[in-house]
Amino acid sequence: MNKVQLLCSVIVCYLVIPMNVLAETNQSDLLHLHIIPIHNTGIVQVQTGKQKDLTMKHEIQGNHLFVECFVNDFHFNEKKAGALHQEGEGHIRLYINDEHVDTLFEPAFLIEDMPSGEYEIKVVLVKNDYSPYEIEQSISITMS
Repeated sequence: MNKVQLLCSVIVCYLVIPMNVLAETNQSDLLHLHIIPIHNTGIVQVQTGKQKDLTMKHEIQGNHLFVECFVNDFHFNEKKAGALHQEGEGHIRLYINDEHVDTLFEPAFLIEDMPSGEYEIKVVLVKNDYSPYEIEQSISITMS
């Protein structure tokens, strides 16, 4: 299955697999992961006067994990990373088993070739000035 077929099938269907036990993973195990940011051109929800809300959807196909983040009233902005805080702008930090593995400026991403095991995937919403919005979401998954 090529990447286009994988992404098309991932976007069409979401599968939620809750797990309670997390594997102990060495940081060196996470260094080889290939994380691909994906520009999301899907549904846009506009909600005004409401507090920011982060929702994650994911799907596992083989040893690939697709994650899509939905944040109301928010703009992912790589050009202003490190600049002064502007409400409603920023990026996400990706953590796997409490290890920071990437900083992403797109709301969706694909993690390829994940080894078998149990993982906690956490995204943290971050302001342009790198301070957290205090909004995060986690999922627990098992790769077989």
